[in-house]
Amino acid sequence: MMVETVAVGMMEQFPSEYVKRITEKALAGKKLSDWEIGILMMDQLRSSLEARINETKESLEAEISRTKESLEAKMDENRIELETKIESNRKDLEGKMEIAKKDFEGKLGSIETKISSIEKRIEKIESDIDYLKKSLDSLRDNVINVLVAELKRRMEKE
Repeated sequence: MMVETVAVGMMEQFPSEYVKRITEKALAGKKLSDWEIGILMMDQLRSSLEARINETKESLEAEISRTKESLEAKMDENRIELETKIESNRKDLEGKMEIAKKDFEGKLGSIETKISSIEKRIEKIESDIDYLKKSLDSLRDNVINVLVAELKRRMEKE
C-alpha cells in the first residue's frame, strides 16, 4: 500500500517535471520536437480539463448545498405545519372531550335524579305495603275476634 502511494506520487511528479523542462527549453528559444509540442498541448488540455472539472465540482457542490438548504427549509416548514396541525387537532379533541364530558355529566345527573325519584316511590310503596299489612293484620284480628265472639255467643245459646 505504501509502495503504491510512493509510486503514484512519483508518477504525478514525473509529467510536471517533464513539462517544466520543456517550458524552460521553449523560453530559452530552443526548438521543440513534435513530441514536446504534443506534451505541452496535452498539459494545456489537462490544465483546462482540471479547471473545468473544478468549476463543475464547485458548481455541483454549490447546487447540492442550495438543494440541501432548500430541503432543510422545506422540512422545517413541514415540521412546523405538522406541529401546528397536531396542536390544533389536540385542542379540537380536548374541546370535544370537554363537551362530551359535560353531556355525560348532565345525563348522569338526570339519571341520578330519576333514580332518586324511583327510590322515593319505592319507599312510598314500601310504606303503603307496611300500612296495608298492618291493616290486614288488624282486620284479620278483628274478624277472628268477631268470629270467636259469635262462636261464644252461639255456644252460650245452646
